[in-house]
Amino acid sequence: DVAIKKSKELNFVNVYNDHVSQHSSTTCRREVVHHQFERYRSEKCKNKRMRSFLYFGELKFLVRLDVEKLKLLRVLDLEANLGPFASNGDLIHLRYLRLEGFSLRVFDIAAIISKSRFLQTLDADHVCFIYDTIDLRKFTSLRHVIGKFVGELLIGDAANLQTLRSISSDSWSKLKHELLINLRDLFIYEDSNKSKERRVTVSWASLTKLRSLRVLKLVADRRYLSLESEEAVRSMDVISPSLESVTLVGITFEEDPMPFLQKMPRLEDLIFENCDYWGGKMSVSEQGFGRLRKLKLFINRLDELQIEEEAMP
Repeated sequence: DVAIKKSKELNFVNVYNDHVSQHSSTTCRREVVHHQFERYRSEKCKNKRMRSFLYFGELKFLVRLDVEKLKLLRVLDLEANLGPFASNGDLIHLRYLRLEGFSLRVFDIAAIISKSRFLQTLDADHVCFIYDTIDLRKFTSLRHVIGKFVGELLIGDAANLQTLRSISSDSWSKLKHELLINLRDLFIYEDSNKSKERRVTVSWASLTKLRSLRVLKLVADRRYLSLESEEAVRSMDVISPSLESVTLVGITFEEDPMPFLQKMPRLEDLIFENCDYWGGKMSVSEQGFGRLRKLKLFINRLDELQIEEEAMP
């Protein structure tokens, strides 16, 4: 209570759930609205100096934002059903955008993103699915892109991008992977809504270009993932030298993937979930995984796993 009181005195924060207050602040740079958005919205949000806005409360409220009045906004965090978006002007100072809600169809998410060309973090992980095409090709400051992007996700020269979760294999195949020099966390999934003939497989050769990649998750729908057969990686002694965690879900292997995965010198976590293997036996050679701490196997039709002495720490 003392901290909130002092923050209000310094115009550091304004919490709009105070029954005594009748008007939103016109000077405070940070505002929080809780369960009173109907009254807040009726005041037409007159605070043009606002830098940070957080709304959370009952999902029945529909949020309406007018960018023309929020030009200095840097942080926008919405936890609600998302309503109409007034797109007059640009959110050129917005750096962090987080969306959480379930009525995505009544909200043009692409509109608010297009107005935020200097965005650094886009967190839509708590939105069910994003079916719109999201065009981020002009966003050169992006660092973290998180969400269930079912529609096409377009990314350009994103040298600062560190997190990309999740992107379809189709959208991934269209990117210039060599430009993602700082990408550390990647989640690629296969779009099961498409016919098998139209699905695009993930080439491991595209992943070897990501020299900073540390965490990788691949999700497929019984898709064959051929590792050693790729000429670009078969001759390599070391593959993906920075990778520390690999999770493979729903993938079918025709050949033992262990010799390939053992070429990753920093690998600590290796997880197979609901995968298939037709070779019967897998083998981990001596000193195969020098740093491995976690090995989780849920592989159908795997008859035997042979682990030689000193194969793991």
